[in-house]
Amino acid sequence: MKVIDIHIHGGFGISFDEINQSLLRDFALQAYEKGIAAFCPTLTGDDPEKLYEKISVINEIMQTPKPNEARVIGVHLEGTFLSAKKSGIQNSSNFMPPSIENFKKIAKNLESAIKIVVIAPEYKNSDLIKYLKSNDIKVHFGHTIAKTLEGADGVCHLYNAMEALTHKCETMALKALLSETIYTELIADTIHVHPDMLKLTFKVRPCDKIILISDALAIAGSKLDFITFCGKKILKNGHDEKGTLAGSAMLLPDIVSNLIKKEILSKEIAQKMAYANPLDYLKISLS
Repeated sequence: MKVIDIHIHGGFGISFDEINQSLLRDFALQAYEKGIAAFCPTLTGDDPEKLYEKISVINEIMQTPKPNEARVIGVHLEGTFLSAKKSGIQNSSNFMPPSIENFKKIAKNLESAIKIVVIAPEYKNSDLIKYLKSNDIKVHFGHTIAKTLEGADGVCHLYNAMEALTHKCETMALKALLSETIYTELIADTIHVHPDMLKLTFKVRPCDKIILISDALAIAGSKLDFITFCGKKILKNGHDEKGTLAGSAMLLPDIVSNLIKKEILSKEIAQKMAYANPLDYLKISLS
């Protein structure tokens, strides 16, 4: 079974926050052998010039695909336009107000290489949202305390880095759970989201609006005992030394296999959520 991972920070000991063309080629080769047909290298917050350099590396690989490599389908810019109140493992000192001006500082002449941008919608960002959409860039809401979904194409890793689902009040998680139109990323490693919550989500949400992701770190698919991610030591279980969950230590093919093995999803539905839905959502073809 082939999968497409639109939210992945690395694997096999390779981090997309510290890449060159050789490392990205190496990742793409190993990913293809693992069963990853295509992926969006996902970047955390950094100095705008450094982010541009990373996007340049990714863009070069995008433009020169090779046989037997997982296809690079575009940058997922997760860092930068987030709320410090829901920064997760990321360094909030790298965050910037969401604006067209700040986005252009990062993207410069490579806007076409960017597929997804994550924004915390509590800031005044309607102009940036409109601008991104006009350039065929998907807007995901995430790392936020906001409740609104207005203007979003998708939600960044549903339930994680947002206000918790509760019966007491309205939250973004609740709105996204009930929405029939918005797409939701879901880290289904059974660690980021409890298995019973996964089952509830799969019962309630339209199956064609769920995109399974890994949010995998460089430690996934490696024999390393720890890595450094966002300036913090991350252990092989995906947590930092204080117990904060950083990202997944599992690659998407393993996550999908685990869901099928535990009978949380059928093979057919898992394939749809991990392959067909990303293709439809990003309007891409791998042929």
